[in-house]
Amino acid sequence: MSKGFAQIRLAPLLRVEALYLLGDTSIGFVICAKEEMTVRRPNFHAVERGELVILTVMAAELEAALDDGLPITYQAESVDDSTQKGWYASITGPAEILVDPGQRAHYQNTLPGFEAGDGSRVLRLRPDVVGEHRIQRVSAAL
Repeated sequence: MSKGFAQIRLAPLLRVEALYLLGDTSIGFVICAKEEMTVRRPNFHAVERGELVILTVMAAELEAALDDGLPITYQAESVDDSTQKGWYASITGPAEILVDPGQRAHYQNTLPGFEAGDGSRVLRLRPDVVGEHRIQRVSAAL
């Protein structure tokens, strides 16, 4: 007897749930446009008081978006391959580079990071739009 294929269902999450789940992870991706294509770069993050603090290596496309005052998008996810369960979240909003030396030092010391001398910066993203779903496996009928 063969098993039926599993079906996957996307269940919406509340904003507060998405931020809570983001707090349980430390790596995600900043999404930027570059020459008419989307670029996804890995970064480290923490959630504090409903905002995302991101430790990133400043790429030209991210710097251009910040200089132009454009919102940025950050994505993170956690999916278990064996159970096919998990979640994903996309956060979009205005971001700024933290310039206070004390704040920068705090996050550079507490977040996992990149090699020294890599041009990393600390950003604060204020979520305007939070798109999120829990990935649930639904057993197929036999």
